[in-house]
Amino acid sequence: MSLVNHLTSTLLKHEPNDPVEFLVNQVEDMIQFRDHSGKPPILFSDDDLTNVFKGVDYLNSGKIDLSEYFRAMKMLGLNENEFNQNPQVDETNRIECKTFVHEAKFALIKQMTKMIQ
Repeated sequence: MSLVNHLTSTLLKHEPNDPVEFLVNQVEDMIQFRDHSGKPPILFSDDDLTNVFKGVDYLNSGKIDLSEYFRAMKMLGLNENEFNQNPQVDETNRIECKTFVHEAKFALIKQMTKMIQ
């Protein structure tokens, strides 16, 4: 994801009253993160990631298979080389929600780090 795409997506998600001030704050947050003094300003919260997981968990089992995992990661705007292709699975080869959220956050933070270097 490019910086412009990220900022546009963030703007559309939050719909601030003052878009210019909001974008300035977003860029400042990115600079603070780059300088190791702030949280990563990723687009998705844990709740958002959980909802993405639920969106591909068609059986509502609380677990997804690897193809659903790949689909969900692509929905987040991640390319196959940007996320762990071998996530932790249970004894039935399925991925739990907490594992998905962890892997997605890690990949999104890595993507953000590359974007602002």
